[in-house]
Amino acid sequence: MKPVAVAHIPALVGAAVLCACASHPPTPATDPTTLAALHADLRLVRGETTWVSHGRGYELVGRTRADLAVVQPGLDRAATFLAQIYPRDSVAPIVAAVRHAPAPGKPYISAAPVPADARGAQVELVIVDRKALEEERKKGNGPPPGAEMAMMDADPAAAAVRAWLSARATRLTGSPGNLTQSRGEVEDPRVPAWAPAMIDAAGNEVLIDNATKSLGAHIDAVIPLSRYFTMERPSFGEMAAGRRGGSGGTPPTDGRGGGMSGGRGGMGGGRGGMGGRGGMGGMGGGGRRGASGESGERAIPLQGPALFAAQSAVLSKYFARSGADVIGELLDARITGKPIDDVFTRHNLGSVQQVDDDWRGWLAERADLLSRR
Repeated sequence: MKPVAVAHIPALVGAAVLCACASHPPTPATDPTTLAALHADLRLVRGETTWVSHGRGYELVGRTRADLAVVQPGLDRAATFLAQIYPRDSVAPIVAAVRHAPAPGKPYISAAPVPADARGAQVELVIVDRKALEEERKKGNGPPPGAEMAMMDADPAAAAVRAWLSARATRLTGSPGNLTQSRGEVEDPRVPAWAPAMIDAAGNEVLIDNATKSLGAHIDAVIPLSRYFTMERPSFGEMAAGRRGGSGGTPPTDGRGGGMSGGRGGMGGGRGGMGGRGGMGGMGGGGRRGASGESGERAIPLQGPALFAAQSAVLSKYFARSGADVIGELLDARITGKPIDDVFTRHNLGSVQQVDDDWRGWLAERADLLSRR
């Protein structure tokens, strides 16, 4: 079975619309051109043959060149986006080791051994075999051990994103996270849930365009920004509950999500308008018919983690129009407990409601444009 990037795993949880559907081109692990272009050194680590590659903010270790080819594109996209949102800061160094999630019933597979001279937080990047998961899902079985977090990720590199963001939180707060957070095994509670989802998807234009069309078909299901910026990452269970009897729209939030006045900072009345940033005049979204012309009765809106991931992906592109550093400032404000409406005001983006209106209008227009191609 060929390993594939976890970008395709959302198909298992109702987010197949985010993935290319008609045909399956060669994965990075099997594309000869990608493998030939990969710059990696062969090293012997504790008696095991490994391949080592380097990029901005990381040292990548795998047992095969194919392993590196699967995860390196996501690492490079995320590191590039982090450099854009923090143009005056360097990306914290990590050592990323590739590990394969075992097939159901099979023993645990350890990550590639890390060279002794490697420096930085050690992070495991898990590759999940989509075909094996599909087969087990049809049998009614759950994911193999260690794959649950990877299934929530849009890319195997997402663990590296969590580690980078945990390092950012440590830098801003002066207090380190615990070991599992610094290694990206779990999400750091100091980091807002939208940040890893947004940064992991940034730059993946195919995924973003597909997500744009899916969201545009059901703009009324899009999460209001006043809730989005404070909510926790939805679980698979929340999506299942929505399918059983919910509206299929916005997932629930934690106690911080009732408004933007509490928690890590309010988002109340900002000042100014959207005119200075190429805004869309406060166009509203909503209605039963989405931007793509597909009626609400014919298509099921995204729910739960699929909705959250899709919105995060598209928002990475929307906010980058105002300068990617806006995202970095929003993230830092959430980490440090400062009101993020101040960020909107500083960039002449207006109040959170004005930004929400403009975002929905931009989404509708772009989804319509993409659907006509």
